[in-house]
Amino acid sequence: MSRRQLMAEIDQLDHQLNLRIEIVQLGGALVRHQLAQLPPVVLVGSGALAGALTQRLGASRTWGMGLTGVRLLPLVQNVFQVARRLWSPL
Repeated sequence: MSRRQLMAEIDQLDHQLNLRIEIVQLGGALVRHQLAQLPPVVLVGSGALAGALTQRLGASRTWGMGLTGVRLLPLVQNVFQVARRLWSPL
């Protein structure tokens, strides 16, 4: 492989890496935006509920409960949307 081909391949891989970094950054920005829309009590509550359901509730599991709450965020959002539709005036 020539030096020119090697440089072209490196440039292509660098471009692909930059695109992937942008995708991850956009995904992170979206998650931060969605989390900012929720009251903190929802995140803590969903984490505590998930911890209780999986029998992992305890002082040493605080971080895990928070992560579980974040993972449950889409489910919680869907439940709230369904509840709003059911109980909102027609």
